Amino acid sequence: MSHVIVQKEFGGRTLTLETGKIAKLAGASVMATYGGTTVLAAVVRGKPRFEIPDFLGLTIDYREKTSAAGKFPGGFKKREGPPSEKEILTMRMIDRPIRPLFPDGYYDEVLVQCFVMSHDQENDSDVIAGTAAAAALAISDIPFEGPSATVRVGRIHTDDGPRFVINPTVTQLEYSDLDLVLSGHADGMNMIEVGAAEISEKDTLAAMEFGYEHIKQLLGMINELSAKAGRKKVVGDLFLPTDEISETVRKAVEKPLTEARKIRSKAERNAAVDKIRDELLEKHFALKTGGTYGEYQESYKRRALGKDAYKRLEEKITRRLIAESGIRADGRGPTEIRQIISEVGVFARTHGSSMFQRGETQSLVTCTLGTGKDEQIVDGLLWARARTSRSSTACCRSTARSSCCTTTSRRSRPAR
Repeated sequence: MSHVIVQKEFGGRTLTLETGKIAKLAGASVMATYGGTTVLAAVVRGKPRFEIPDFLGLTIDYREKTSAAGKFPGGFKKREGPPSEKEILTMRMIDRPIRPLFPDGYYDEVLVQCFVMSHDQENDSDVIAGTAAAAALAISDIPFEGPSATVRVGRIHTDDGPRFVINPTVTQLEYSDLDLVLSGHADGMNMIEVGAAEISEKDTLAAMEFGYEHIKQLLGMINELSAKAGRKKVVGDLFLPTDEISETVRKAVEKPLTEARKIRSKAERNAAVDKIRDELLEKHFALKTGGTYGEYQESYKRRALGKDAYKRLEEKITRRLIAESGIRADGRGPTEIRQIISEVGVFARTHGSSMFQRGETQSLVTCTLGTGKDEQIVDGLLWARARTSRSSTACCRSTARSSCCTTTSRRSRPAR
């Protein structure tokens, strides 16, 4: 693969997408650089498996190493351990807009690995990784129906009034009342994650429109990169039920399955649905264990497709009951809510306890209160900035009720 670089001015900084130089043995790789932050995204496609799963084997891995910001990990252990909470949330943020863009019936395993190679502590790497991962999938031979792109939108207040900022820096986010992460493709937006300080719906919609206009620019960059370095897509076999299998399943179980979906009790309903499925598979899609291996393999595949057809029929029946009859899964109407029960003070010796129940789902919670000495030290790429702000509070840490500890110890940022 030839070395290809695509650059564009984006949000007042230069965004660079580079491929063909690093990770040449991967299915595809893209090095995305924005400001002084660089993320390497590589994708690998697994070989088709004989066992037919009922889900897409997509794995997203995102890792931040403190060396990317020129730092050592804090504490006594200098080896970085399992993913942090921020890394896990970023993996999910990358996964959500990408997963729906694979063809229906495509079950080959796909691994997307994102490494933060450099971090300038101003341009956060999470949204850069989302765009880099989508770009790597776009230029690979994986049948990815993208591309997609991810941006962050903030809103800062100036003398001329509030204005939206695309991919705001960490400093700008300290003065922003909006933290909107937006992903989209050519047909529209497909992932929104937002934290805000009571912004109106009108302003939130305006922020989405602002972000999507910039997403289109990123899609143009990825399409340009794909035109220069993209590989031909190899779809392979899609494990979709044939019309004959779907019709067999429909005729055999549509009526009893419809009645089973009306059962109010969740446990009884699931048991009835599973029983109908097992009887269907044994009667119409039994495994041929007495013949040749080829006959067994064909019967195994047919059984798996029959199971998939049953799952699709169940989804259609559930939707039909809601849309046409106004009956939800447990027999409730469209506006009816489950019974809600709540209690506090459940346990005598905890600082706080509560029980909450909605329908058949329960949550039992206990709470323990602590002092400033119990704070967890979170070591990350932006930790150096946090240390600076914390140094001003060292003088008041010994006072339990000091107000400045709560106002300056952490930078203000809307919760997601």
